[in-house]
Amino acid sequence: MKPWKTLGSTKIVSDRWLHLTADRCALDSGKIIDPYYVMHEKDWVIVFAQTEDARILVVRQFRYAAGVFCSELPGGVVDEGESPLQAAERELLEETGHSAPDWVAIGSMYANPVRQTNSIHVFFAKGAQLVSEQKLDHGEELTFHLATLGEVERMIDSNEFSHSLHVASFYRVLAFLAAGT
Repeated sequence: MKPWKTLGSTKIVSDRWLHLTADRCALDSGKIIDPYYVMHEKDWVIVFAQTEDARILVVRQFRYAAGVFCSELPGGVVDEGESPLQAAERELLEETGHSAPDWVAIGSMYANPVRQTNSIHVFFAKGAQLVSEQKLDHGEELTFHLATLGEVERMIDSNEFSHSLHVASFYRVLAFLAAGT
């Protein structure tokens, strides 16, 4: 197997949120796929923030495309000129008013490598504490609360915490913590 070759690319949408292209691709076998839609998006961060008493910050917001309220970990887009860590620190503060003295980069994974080009950077923030009010972005409405590990696991089991990228990030941090590194 070899990587596909891009024979051409047509811009469908290009705005501050995403760039969508319709690509013409050649497989190693000679087959042509046309169009193959690709979303070029900015990288994202997800933060597993834990307080000194081991509670986890959880945000809740309406997810328009699915028409559901989701409980999730804090997170968002990595802005131009920002490192993923800077974005994680900013998003935690904006969404929850919390800051943390200790940060560990857990790793990165693709959001959806079938159609999207971006990665998700997962962080563990230890010792989170409230330092300010929320500073939500325009169009952002969310609440936050502190939950125990068991409460988050029950939210996952009941599908209240159902955003797959957040579920994967949650368990990735738990694996890191269990390894004791």
